[in-house]
Amino acid sequence: MVLNGNGVDLMKKMQQPKRRKLTMSKGFSVTDILGEQSKASAPAGQPMKVVMLPIGDIQPNPQNAIYEIGDVGMLQADIAEHGLRTPLEVAPAQGGKYMLIAGHRRHTACLGLHDSGDKRFDLLPCVITDYGDPDEELVALITSNATARELTDGERLRQYEALKGALTRLKAEGKVDGRVREELARRTGEGSGTLARLNAISARCIPEVKEMLEKGEITFTRAYECSKLYKVQQVTYARCGYNSMPEIEEAYQKSIRKWLLKEALKPYLQVADYGPNSNQWNYLNRVKIEKFEQTTEIDGQSFKAGGDFRGSEYMVVQQLDPSDPEEVIAEKGFYLRDLYQRAKCLYMSDEDRQAENQQKESDKSQKAAAAAAEKELEAEVVAILGDYDNWKKVAYAKELGLVFREYPLHDGTHFVVGVDETSRKTGWVGLPYDVYFYARFDADGNRVDVHDGKPSPLNYFTCWRSGALLDDFLKTDIKKAKAKESVDK
Repeated sequence: MVLNGNGVDLMKKMQQPKRRKLTMSKGFSVTDILGEQSKASAPAGQPMKVVMLPIGDIQPNPQNAIYEIGDVGMLQADIAEHGLRTPLEVAPAQGGKYMLIAGHRRHTACLGLHDSGDKRFDLLPCVITDYGDPDEELVALITSNATARELTDGERLRQYEALKGALTRLKAEGKVDGRVREELARRTGEGSGTLARLNAISARCIPEVKEMLEKGEITFTRAYECSKLYKVQQVTYARCGYNSMPEIEEAYQKSIRKWLLKEALKPYLQVADYGPNSNQWNYLNRVKIEKFEQTTEIDGQSFKAGGDFRGSEYMVVQQLDPSDPEEVIAEKGFYLRDLYQRAKCLYMSDEDRQAENQQKESDKSQKAAAAAAEKELEAEVVAILGDYDNWKKVAYAKELGLVFREYPLHDGTHFVVGVDETSRKTGWVGLPYDVYFYARFDADGNRVDVHDGKPSPLNYFTCWRSGALLDDFLKTDIKKAKAKESVDK
């Protein structure tokens, strides 16, 4: 049975004798409509009925705001040429009107043609279904759109949230068999992995990130990565991929440090090894902490310290969101080395403190002796270089103003240093020439490496140089000579 908007049976009317065969606007025919009934849906057990409804009585469904209508130009051109070959699906609404369930893009295209004066679209073929439940109606609307065209990431997210909400409510009413996720997959065609990501984005992402996804400013993958972060990190990561966390305000840090030293870490710090004979930098082994978690309240704010400290160098303290203890709004890393040094003032024994002071005095004496030895060595090198003009002359190019002299080293090799006589400096400390050339030779006159005196096919120190680069080589030679002399004794 095919009814028009006034409830008249069109098929019966067409079969009446002596009447002109009913013809519809170009692009529509009863045969076409009947042939397309299988493309429309109706609740199980209800007969499929296609009726012609005035276009003005068909209202867009507010629930369809999940989807974007987009450009219907090509669809409109196709309908103008071939007619509306698939009926719209509608449900009864208030005031004798009808609410669209499926076919919003087709309805928009027809509405544009009708508004342009095309009378063929005064009436549109529709299938009327009455679900009797807003959630069932919403599920039908989403099902008709889910696989009809390629959706944007924003549409997929809105569709998921709306469909999950409707199915969850229907499940509670006993109208859905099986698991909600299985029903979501069946109706949307999405895989379990994609549904899990959609659920994470829906549940964890803040509105700003969801808005970026809907506007196409970030990818679906970036939004999913944001869902793994704390809320305060999400916008920055969404925009630039940088996972940043605000630092706890300075006003709280002093109180937190005091809490760590005198309360939270006290059991560990009291028994730590503060003796001077332990490795000074091995504070991780001195403070025996592996897994640890403590919380405290400071000026109305909650803070949590803890973590697994095996291989870590600092303890992270997090400031918790007052409205959601699972959320972190700021954090600060307190170095265990710093905490250890501060704890020494509180928990170090008198015996260890006395031993440490003695060790400090010993270290101080050793440093002073080393500094004096280094100063003496530098003076010796300066004297050697300052006496360059008295070194043995091995070559002289008077026309070029170049002179070459050699200095014997303790291992039997010797430096040959050439200088530009015009670069001589008065009052100069060390080599009295600014521009020089040097090379190192063994006892047989073969070129060797300037660093260690070993034979080398390559020598990078064969150019004229400016500056006192010879100092380090001579210091090394003197140290080796003294070390050998000490061994010989």
